Amino acid sequence: MKYRLQGISTLSIARFGCLLGWIVTIIPSLACGLTFWGILAVIGNWLVGLEHIDLDLLGFETSIDLIELLQLEEFLALLETLAGRALPLLLALVIVVAILGGLLIALTLIVLGWAYNLVAWLTGGLELELREIPAPAVLPADDNKAVIASLVEHDEK
Repeated sequence: MKYRLQGISTLSIARFGCLLGWIVTIIPSLACGLTFWGILAVIGNWLVGLEHIDLDLLGFETSIDLIELLQLEEFLALLETLAGRALPLLLALVIVVAILGGLLIALTLIVLGWAYNLVAWLTGGLELELREIPAPAVLPADDNKAVIASLVEHDEK
């Protein structure tokens, strides 16, 4: 049996691409979210460590507050706020990246589908040769009962 594939449905390939893109990008987006969370924690801890630096120069002791000196109070407050809301932000980041990945792959497949449809329109499309696979044999209902009864008798022995 020969068939000719003359076109691909754009809506069908878009749905397939969106689902495929979501599946493909969910793990990398989770890794990006966890990395972002870790980077926020490291930067916050590093900045807190810079808050009070004690210096001893030739017997003269002084304390320097680099956060105040560099005017990073607002940034440190923002990092502390983000750290307090890390889980919702992580989930939002994972969802947004997964959706964007799904849309990107869907758009790529739509463009490829349009390209195939154009080429198929010009050349007639792909010619596929298919063969039918025979269906498995099904016993009539009376034969099924006899087979089941013989199996039950065999198990009882």
